[in-house]
Amino acid sequence: MKTITLDFTDISDRGELFSYLKESFGLPDFYGNNLDALYDVLTTVMEDTQIEFAEEDAETCCEAVWDTRPVHEELDRYLKQVRRVIEDAAEENGHLYI
Repeated sequence: MKTITLDFTDISDRGELFSYLKESFGLPDFYGNNLDALYDVLTTVMEDTQIEFAEEDAETCCEAVWDTRPVHEELDRYLKQVRRVIEDAAEENGHLYI
């Protein structure tokens, strides 16, 4: 089983976020940098993949980010949305595990 650990600590904007996700998941070049595209591509993953978050608790998803650098509230909310999209994709796709 493949394991991917996501750590949003060094993410400072959406562009960095989607580049990081593309690299982490090995997403195709045609991947559109938005949450719908992320969900779509993750629901088609055919390899068993364990997804782990560096933050242990969904409610404190981005506390590590807040502790290490200033972050805009908007980015914090967006990072939490990304986590929810990944969790939703895992519910839909039996090859993804959180």
